[in-house]
Amino acid sequence: MKVGDTPELTGDVTTLKSSGLFNAENIERMIGYGTGRLAKGYFVLVLKDRLTEDDFEFGGTTLRSGGREGLPAASAAADKARVRVHDRILRERGPAGYRMLQKGALVSVTPTGEDRIVKILPAIRHADDLPPNVQYPMGGGGLQWNVTKARKFLVAASVDATGHAVWPGGAADIGLGSPGTSARVDARAQLRRYIQGA
Repeated sequence: MKVGDTPELTGDVTTLKSSGLFNAENIERMIGYGTGRLAKGYFVLVLKDRLTEDDFEFGGTTLRSGGREGLPAASAAADKARVRVHDRILRERGPAGYRMLQKGALVSVTPTGEDRIVKILPAIRHADDLPPNVQYPMGGGGLQWNVTKARKFLVAASVDATGHAVWPGGAADIGLGSPGTSARVDARAQLRRYIQGA
């Protein structure tokens, strides 16, 4: 995967304002990635297709890893036993009520800006041997949806293990931690502006 690619993907997404960008520690905390998960870098993808009600399921917030209720469990089996937010809402509201909630939720996201849908892909991929509560701890509480039908995303930026970010028309050292130098703060702001409009 490289900057400028437009893969069609599924999976968990959030909004730009809920992502913690552009500080690896903040992203881990906000999204619910284990400490150090972004230490080898990550990609920032922005949704380019417009979602419809048929394209996603509710995953609650990033407080609930994997779109399930309660805290992540210490084993994969116990984690899968947690009730899915999607299933609970569907049971309580029925299909028509669920769809109405989806329609209302779609109004809150925008094709650009802070309320656009983003996906953060760590260079360190999922490891089957790590327990869910270590790999995907409770996050910061931002929007979490599960895109169930492959939709087009733009690989808007990549950040390597040293904190060097690359995006179309730009590159800068944004660092991985905080607060960083004023140059890093300026670089992060420049990158954020690009991602808001990409």
